Amino acid sequence: MTKETLNTILNQTCQELKTLYGQQIDQIILYGSQAREDAESDSDIDILIILKQDFQYSEESNRISKTIADLCLEHNTLISCALASSRQFQEYNNSFFRNIRREGIPL
Repeated sequence: MTKETLNTILNQTCQELKTLYGQQIDQIILYGSQAREDAESDSDIDILIILKQDFQYSEESNRISKTIADLCLEHNTLISCALASSRQFQEYNNSFFRNIRREGIPL
């Protein structure tokens, strides 16, 4: 995937998520191989969506599933989304969040 293609997909994904969540979004962060720039041609796009308030994970996962699935089909790529609240991202010190804090790129 070219950098231009990645940027197009990321811009569209962010726009769709902002339409879906509006002011509820605190941050959207690209992480993983695409952020490190060591992705293979078939690598997925890993995104962390940070919402300002605590939430029910299953509800929000269901809420974004159609939007993300449509984007995956449109661009013939896999977009993997994780969700966290601002509190979780700030307070939890597990390896997942540490890696995102270290390598992630805010969008």
